Amino acid sequence: MEPLDLLAGLTGRLAAAERLDDVVEAATAASVQLGFGDVWLAVFDAATGGLTTLKELIDGVDPTKASPLRSTSGLRLPIGQAFGDRRMINVPDPEVLRIVERGAPASGDDDLALPRLVSEHLRGHPFACGPLMTSRGEPIGAIGLSSYHGKQAIPDVLLESGLVRAFTDHLGIALERALHVARLDDSLRSAHSVIASDARIKAVGELAAGVAHDLNNLAGIALLAIGVGQRSPADAVSVLPRIERANRAIGELVARLQRVARPPAAEPEVARLHEIVEDILIMTRPMLRDRSIDVDIEIAAVPPVRCDPAVIHQTVLNLIVNAQDALADVHPDRRRLQLRVFPDNGSVRLVVADSGPGIAPAMLGRLFQPFATTKAGAHLGLGLAATYTSLQEYGGRIEARNAPGGGAVFEVTLIAAPAGTPASAAPHRAPVAEPRAPRRDKILAVDDDPDVVNIIREYLEPLGYEVATATGPAQALEAVAAHGFDLVLCDIGMPGQSGLEMPRAMRERGYGGKLVLMTGWDSHALSADPRISEADTLLKKPFLGTELIDAIGSLLAS
Repeated sequence: MEPLDLLAGLTGRLAAAERLDDVVEAATAASVQLGFGDVWLAVFDAATGGLTTLKELIDGVDPTKASPLRSTSGLRLPIGQAFGDRRMINVPDPEVLRIVERGAPASGDDDLALPRLVSEHLRGHPFACGPLMTSRGEPIGAIGLSSYHGKQAIPDVLLESGLVRAFTDHLGIALERALHVARLDDSLRSAHSVIASDARIKAVGELAAGVAHDLNNLAGIALLAIGVGQRSPADAVSVLPRIERANRAIGELVARLQRVARPPAAEPEVARLHEIVEDILIMTRPMLRDRSIDVDIEIAAVPPVRCDPAVIHQTVLNLIVNAQDALADVHPDRRRLQLRVFPDNGSVRLVVADSGPGIAPAMLGRLFQPFATTKAGAHLGLGLAATYTSLQEYGGRIEARNAPGGGAVFEVTLIAAPAGTPASAAPHRAPVAEPRAPRRDKILAVDDDPDVVNIIREYLEPLGYEVATATGPAQALEAVAAHGFDLVLCDIGMPGQSGLEMPRAMRERGYGGKLVLMTGWDSHALSADPRISEADTLLKKPFLGTELIDAIGSLLAS
């Protein structure tokens, strides 16, 4: 191959490589094509003067992991002299170099020296090494070349003005660009994390209106039922199931909102996509109904997926809110939103389609890029970009297209988790046991709300339990120190001292009975707190009387 053609091919490959790994692989392949059997590439840290090996190749073998950090500070080392002179150093006979052990000083006389490991890698072959320079003439990395067409010495002209010189000049600029891209990727990941957090906060705000609508309806049902029950004992008994159903539904709505507000996990999780879709649909139902949007849902049985549930919550919500916005200018009779969840050969797919005007052709190619938006006002166009990047972290992807009959179609693909992998899901209430036989166990109920502890006492005392109450941490600690309780029911959210600190504080005062923590907060988030393990169980508010009895009976029986 003619030198100019060879150089054009080498520089073309480097110009096409944007990522650091791609640049390293292209440079290694190019060095071999130039006739070198041994190649060493490193990145330079200006703050420390150190070189970190990116790639080493010795006769086709890659010992990169065994290559130590190297310094440019020893001027008697060839690489140190090369950095000092800002040029390639050619060593036609490495046998004349003094060998130094690792960690020994390489200065003190005028003789060039080699670390023993480097000498062993060179195997007596002539070599050249030197800095790779940026477009501004600053060192960005280093290259070492040896085994030129076997064991030949490297011609000086090749290094000074020939192919190798041109190649290393291009390589330095390519390495500079790749490192900039890597830093930009890190910055984008940090930015996406901030965007996702902000989007989650906005999502809770958007959903809160819909949840408040349903909460008010449910609370209204309960209050009216109470009014009916006040008419006579018979009416009171007849409305109790209705009040119970309303309060159960209130608890479920709050739990769904807590799951959406949950921050992304530090480590990859497993989630149930179909349950998350149902969560979001239930909470957005008032919003969609008010906008006359007809929702068609088709959710098949699918396995759990490898993804953080918080990421999926945000993805589904974004797609539904975007579809709602797209349907705003469509006649109410033609506003359709379709959601499908189905398995597909080792993955799980979510398809969200609307009957809106579709995606403008000019936007299709850059829909998932930051700041790409057709919305007016304060919309920055970051939602879909953040979704795209977040899904990539878990091996998922999102794609968009226009349907043949009109409207936009978004398709999310997630990797199915292996069979048997536990998944994050909505808390499931196990069937509760019937109240146990009356007994005389002593119980302390602790909550800063007097109504809570009083209703617990009123519920338990007719069943034979002796119940004392406390409305603060100090009062509770005094009580457990003075009386022998069999079980303590303690709320977590109390002023002055968290209920999470109460188990240890009670044990330190000699309490040896059972301890139940109660909370209306997100129990999934609380499960990561090590203090939870100091209690015997966690009881999620709101709970039924039968659930309270089941928890107490199980602990006291054990």
